[in-house]
Amino acid sequence: MSAYHNYIITSLDLHMVELEDFKYGGTNITAFRLVNPESDLVQQAVREWIQGETMFNRAIPFGGKSIKGANSTVNPFSISTETALMYDAALLFANALNALDRSQDIETVNLDCNSEQTWQHGNSLINYMKLVEMTGLTGKVSFDTEGFRSNFKLDIVELRKEGLTQVGTWETGTGANFSRNYTEQYTEIVESLHNKTLVVSTILNDPFLMLKEDSKVLVGNDRYEGYSVDLIYEISNILGFNYTIKLVDDDNYGSYDKKTGKWNGMIGELLEQKADLVLADLTITYEREQGVDFTMPFMNLGVTILYRKPNKKDPNLFSFMSPLSVGVWISIMTAYLAVSLILYTIARLSPFEPPSNNKSFPMESDESGLRLAHQDPLYEAIFTCTGNPVRTVATQAQFETVETTTGTFNAMNSFWFVAASLLGQGVDVLPSAFSTRMIAGLWWFFTLIMISSYTANLAAFLTVERMESPIESAEDLARQQKIKYGAVQGGSTAAFFRDSKITTYAKMWAYMEQNPNVFTKSNREGIERVLKEDGDYAFMMESTNVEYVVERKCELTQIGGLLDSKGYGIGLPPNSPYRTPITSAILQLQEGGKLHLLKEKWWKRMRGGGKCQEKPEGGAAALGWKNVGGIFLVLMVGLSLACVIALIEYMCNRRKIRNRYIYFYLELRKLFWINSSAELQQENSFTSNSIWPGFSTLPICSDERSSE
Repeated sequence: MSAYHNYIITSLDLHMVELEDFKYGGTNITAFRLVNPESDLVQQAVREWIQGETMFNRAIPFGGKSIKGANSTVNPFSISTETALMYDAALLFANALNALDRSQDIETVNLDCNSEQTWQHGNSLINYMKLVEMTGLTGKVSFDTEGFRSNFKLDIVELRKEGLTQVGTWETGTGANFSRNYTEQYTEIVESLHNKTLVVSTILNDPFLMLKEDSKVLVGNDRYEGYSVDLIYEISNILGFNYTIKLVDDDNYGSYDKKTGKWNGMIGELLEQKADLVLADLTITYEREQGVDFTMPFMNLGVTILYRKPNKKDPNLFSFMSPLSVGVWISIMTAYLAVSLILYTIARLSPFEPPSNNKSFPMESDESGLRLAHQDPLYEAIFTCTGNPVRTVATQAQFETVETTTGTFNAMNSFWFVAASLLGQGVDVLPSAFSTRMIAGLWWFFTLIMISSYTANLAAFLTVERMESPIESAEDLARQQKIKYGAVQGGSTAAFFRDSKITTYAKMWAYMEQNPNVFTKSNREGIERVLKEDGDYAFMMESTNVEYVVERKCELTQIGGLLDSKGYGIGLPPNSPYRTPITSAILQLQEGGKLHLLKEKWWKRMRGGGKCQEKPEGGAAALGWKNVGGIFLVLMVGLSLACVIALIEYMCNRRKIRNRYIYFYLELRKLFWINSSAELQQENSFTSNSIWPGFSTLPICSDERSSE
């Protein structure tokens, strides 16, 4: 008999039984009694009875004949219910006969038991007995018209350390009425735990229960350490009980076998009363709740995904463009072109936009107004050694100044102004009209916001190393076919997917059923498989185990959040009286922050915890070539393009100069055709040297000077 047994004794004489051997076992023994030995009326009657029997040296015919020891549960004034009923019956008969005698004269006659003759006052006496109400040893005595006792009261008593104690009453009209409140009952249960030794069934699983490194030389509870050991120690300090840690025999948590109708594992040990409570990473499920009781959860958790940590993504060569999306870059270029064209158009149309500085080009024309060419130093050097042009009488050239006028914001200047503003640079060309200034102001405001946003995000894209993961959630895992995924076969995680009504989880369970090889026998096997298959396998397990593993195996990580919500609780036998006190102790530890400290201790500090925590660097990380190489590439490509454009400009300019001197040659040939042949030879010599680059006029001048 233990605290998990409940007995209701139907006998009304339990107070006459010695219960010394049962009152410390915690067994719930409840009974009813009709006689209260602690009643003053009962004790007075017993004393008078004892005195009378003692006076005549007769034996006392009930349990109260001697006073028991101090630890006895039998009250010295206890009498059996039958004796009390006989006493009340005699007293009732006397009262009824006395009442009958007062109402009429009673004559006694001799009667033969074998004859049919009755006493003439018999019916009257019976009627008086039905009408008489009195208080006897068995309480209030009254009868109904049928002659049955009515309106009587029974005491409800329970066995405690002090003996049988009244906890309520039962009456014919109202039923049971318990006088003990919840506080008294809770206090009694807590007091019953003091100095009591409870058997704690558990299972080895990091970090809840682990063997110490020197466990071979230790005995008892000292061999173990872990979260569960610290938790039961804290609870025992609050409630004042002792405990013995016992490993489960079959190394199972507990599942129900429908064929045998029995539970195995730690749940089975609770039902077989081999253990008083179970403390491990035991998930509270509906199925287990049908078999045993659980306290409130001491740890909340859920199913999550364990996967190999993705490799770090190398910085993009053009990472400086990453702060803005492709669409934004296209929009900026579109805005640049649109603003440039609008600025050019409005500048041409606005009368308040002044023209640029007038550029004067001196040109030569003959007497008929034929414009020849502007003055050119090379031209002067060719035809004279003094820098003055040579003119004949027939073609006296006159100089005139030709002015060309263009607007300030021509097409090139408009594009240059908008580009310089976008890059935060200044230009010499500024708008003057109100309309063009408004366009410039709006563009400056636009560039201010864009440059600020770009600069704010640029540092993150250049310095932060991003991770590439093929999956980010359970939905990603269910949609693909390359990465396998599974759970412990027959565990609570597999049961979650099996019973889930959510489409994604049901689809994942269908995949696991079609591929039985994805299941593992234990969490340890699943972790090793994730490491071994290097990104081709994901393992579903409870988040507490995932958190513990990723703190010690830096190659692994948790993917996504929790797929469900559940908790670990302490298992107790059905209707265990210790459920409420232990729940209160867990709540006290939770409010005091002790549960959080225990988890931090065993998850992040003990047994290699905190190994994979990323330490923040003291300063900003230096940027490497991979971070800023794209900028140098843009610079080199731009410089190369500029050189190519410069070469094209140079070739075009050479072609233009060549065409100009050919034109000069043809004109000069017409002019000198009427001169002498000597001058014509000199002209031919000059032409052969001046058509190609690298020609020189100095030898001609020097020859002329030498001939002079």
